Amino acid sequence: MAVASAEYANGRDQSFTSGFFRFCAISSVMGGLTFNFFLCFVNTRIMAVRDAHVMLMELACIGLAFLVAADRRAGLYLVLGIFTTYMIFLFMLRGQNDIKALRDIYIPIVFFAMGSRLADVKLADTLAVWSAIVVLAFACFEYFLLDIYLEWFNVLGYYISRGTVTLAESFGATKGLFISGNRPEPRTLLPFLGQHRVSSVFLEPVSMGNFAAITFAWAMFRRGWAGRWFLFPAAFCMAVFADARFGLFTCLLMAALSPFYRIIPRTVWLVLPLILLAVIGAYGLASGTHGGDNSLSGRLEATAAIISKLPIGVVIGTETTDGFVSDSGMAYTLTKFGLIGFPALWALFIFQPVRNARGWDFISMMALYLMLIMVISNSFYSIKTGALMWFLTGTAVAVNLPKTRSLWERFLLALQPPRDGHLVPSAEKSLSAGSRP
Repeated sequence: MAVASAEYANGRDQSFTSGFFRFCAISSVMGGLTFNFFLCFVNTRIMAVRDAHVMLMELACIGLAFLVAADRRAGLYLVLGIFTTYMIFLFMLRGQNDIKALRDIYIPIVFFAMGSRLADVKLADTLAVWSAIVVLAFACFEYFLLDIYLEWFNVLGYYISRGTVTLAESFGATKGLFISGNRPEPRTLLPFLGQHRVSSVFLEPVSMGNFAAITFAWAMFRRGWAGRWFLFPAAFCMAVFADARFGLFTCLLMAALSPFYRIIPRTVWLVLPLILLAVIGAYGLASGTHGGDNSLSGRLEATAAIISKLPIGVVIGTETTDGFVSDSGMAYTLTKFGLIGFPALWALFIFQPVRNARGWDFISMMALYLMLIMVISNSFYSIKTGALMWFLTGTAVAVNLPKTRSLWERFLLALQPPRDGHLVPSAEKSLSAGSRP
């Protein structure tokens, strides 16, 4: 009797702990996605919001994620300890602190560890679907009812209140969409939709395009799951709403390279961003470019110009710069973490152990996404997209999924002719369907 009571109490405690961890995971991921949108509402209708409020909200989301991620394994604490020590050493050399640099890496480490510890693919599926639903719902609200939307969510006023945008940059306007919410040139994707680039809960359209690529990658990864057929069109709609050329291009490239993820060695993924960095920097030095327009080639020239003008001390990590580097994720990463920290962090990501080959597929898609976006922006550090992305990545490497054939594998199998008078497996299955034993 006493043994049965003890087992019942233990089971109840485990059920409560599991439910609490799930609640914290949902709160941290969905909070990271939407808290800026909530603060925009507060700033518009209730009170002025400052950067300190944003930092507190980010700290709350990271803290909840860490509460779930923390366990008896030493890996999380070891990685956080080594990274923090390295950054403190850089701060000493530079003579100033940079809390944002710590936050930029705490987000991927902690949310990845949370997903890895829970290893709950159904929870990851639920978060991916509901995140997409929330994003699309408010995207429709913004696009079809813009005047009402701005009465409740004055995006420009929110960024001015935070100090992110100045009145000079907004040409004196205090109400409206974010500066990039309207293209000066015609749309690239479905021009008949007009010049309005929808931002939804992200408040700026770049992150919405990034989010489209992340949800598309999860749909590619989750073969055999019915919900992926919602995420595919959802990702396309997000990219079109935001007129996100990068997001749509990344989705198409992820799909095109899917047959090759398992044959590309990890060492190739390890050196690719370093080669890309060297090539772009060399081009900037040789051409003397000063940047370009908003096209893809123009963004590449802007990155080349920024990287080629960085002093050697900034590249190594011992000095800081007042130059604008946010338009280049590579330059931003170098200025924050130095020439040692950048490849070390990338190697930590690439050589992360995975429990099955399908997990490596998702790692490859995220590596592709990160390499591409580092050329044009540092927006991948944002918790708005980073919370879900790193939670999904941690889940993907930790779960054991049943083996399912991809569309490419099924296509190759269908091309195989019958051998020795025997049918290929797909043909055998079709002939045996409906037959009696």
